[in-house]
Amino acid sequence: MQIKTIQNINITALFSTPLNHLLISQAGLLNLFKTNDQQKDQHTFIEAPGLKIFMLPNQKKEIIFEAVRMLVNNKQETKPETSDIIDDFLKIMDSNVVEKNKMSAYGFNYDVIVEPESGQFKIGDLIGAKVTKIENIKSAGVSVVFEQKGINYNLEIKPIGIGQQFLAHFNAHFNVNTLPSKQELKDRLIAQFDNLKDIMEKI
Repeated sequence: MQIKTIQNINITALFSTPLNHLLISQAGLLNLFKTNDQQKDQHTFIEAPGLKIFMLPNQKKEIIFEAVRMLVNNKQETKPETSDIIDDFLKIMDSNVVEKNKMSAYGFNYDVIVEPESGQFKIGDLIGAKVTKIENIKSAGVSVVFEQKGINYNLEIKPIGIGQQFLAHFNAHFNVNTLPSKQELKDRLIAQFDNLKDIMEKI
């Protein structure tokens, strides 16, 4: 399979104690991400118990604060090499919005559209032989959890409709409580995307 489109790149930080939502304000977040371009700075702020969401629709960016998680999403459909998601993530981590020293883990998430490289692709190439014995299978997916070099991974592949396109979600989880340098963090973001590409090419 090969990657056709990148739908979303995400960095998620986990914290050992609940986030102080009193520190998370619309004005504070806008100040961090303000570009002085009226169109780009249009934003939406949603509040609910234990949840705050800051969205910049014209920049295709979204920051979500849950009880013990912060999620930074970039839906610009750009490759990790050219994405500014690392800058956005560190803007928040280095501010007073969250307590950086309470971070307990972080991870990268990629949502991509993939297609078989060959028109000869069959459901049996994706799922086990015993499952393919089910009669009249219309579509099928797979979910795999594995570990390599101390990094925990989760890969899910789900069909989109009845065609030959699939949505692949790939998570790389780093169970560490400190962040590497900005450059190393970006290198890891790129490396894990390359890892996803390599895995998909083998399917």
